[in-house]
Amino acid sequence: MLTYLVTLTIIVDRAIYEPHLPDHLAYLAQLKAAGHLLLSGPATDRTGGFVLLRAASLEAATALAQADPLVQRGLDRFDIREWRITDGQPQLITPST
Repeated sequence: MLTYLVTLTIIVDRAIYEPHLPDHLAYLAQLKAAGHLLLSGPATDRTGGFVLLRAASLEAATALAQADPLVQRGLDRFDIREWRITDGQPQLITPST
């Protein structure tokens, strides 16, 4: 499995955006249960957020990002990049085998 950083950017007014957050959070819970979600959270400037995914390929990770309700509804756009973690403490987020 590979690691992908998804950057979500809000592209509508927050008043339109806010009512859709519960669906987004439910989707993240599904990703977590399926073993795809490593980390997620909003940017402190409230312009979007970040999701760290685990997937077999860029195509699979892109499909997961596109299935987010905020993206599907045209409320967020996303950028996705494969992230090869080479330093730090990845054991804190990567289960040992």
